[in-house]
Parts: sequence; C-alpha cells; structure tokens
Amino acid sequence: MNGYLLLVRVFMSAVFLFSGFDKLFDWAEAQREVVGFGLPMPAFFAAATIVVQLGGGLSVLLGFYTRLGSLLLMAFTAAATLLVHWPVGAPNPTMALTTSLEHLAIIGGFVLLMVTGPGTLALDGRR
Repeated sequence: MNGYLLLVRVFMSAVFLFSGFDKLFDWAEAQREVVGFGLPMPAFFAAATIVVQLGGGLSVLLGFYTRLGSLLLMAFTAAATLLVHWPVGAPNPTMALTTSLEHLAIIGGFVLLMVTGPGTLALDGRR
C-alpha cells in the first residue's frame, strides 16, 4: 500500500510543481496570466500562486506535512475553480465545466491523502 501512496503523491504533486516552476522562471507570463483572469494585484497573486504550488507540491511529493500540503493545494484548486474556471458565464461553458470537473477529481485525490496520510515512504513516515 505504501508504494501506491508514494505513487499517488508523485502524481498529485506533478501538475503543481510543473506549474509553479514554470511561473517562477517566466515571471512576466505569470503576471500576464493573473491579469488575463481579471484578478487584481498581478505580482501578489502570481507570487502567492508560486509559493502555494511549490510549497504544497513539495510537501505532498516528499511526504512532509502531507495533510497540510494537501489541504493547501485543495483550497488553492477550489479557489482557482471558482474564480477562474467556473462554467457559469464562461465563453466556452463546456470546456470550463470539463476543467471544473477535473479540478474536482484533483480535490478528491487530496481528500484521499488527507484521510490516508503519506504512508511510510515519506519524510514524515506517519500514517
């Protein structure tokens, strides 16, 4: 079971780590993305996004405070879904609904990690 939990942690963290590093190394684009979503304070929201994605992603990947990292990424994903990807009023509601449902599946994965813990193949090594 612990090998499976490690695999879950790798898969769940991959998208956040990729996105966080991408934004970190292309700061201007990260801010343009925030502006494109219609959010204020692009530098603040871009920086907060990077911190959450990299901090939460590393926490989950390494199994270090996994439940906290899962909760952080779960809240981030829920907020992103509601603020940016919600289908009501979206230019392409079908695509937005698909993205929202994908985010719901990601949230479900984090709920699983919060219930099970990281397994023993983790820095915490707790269940």
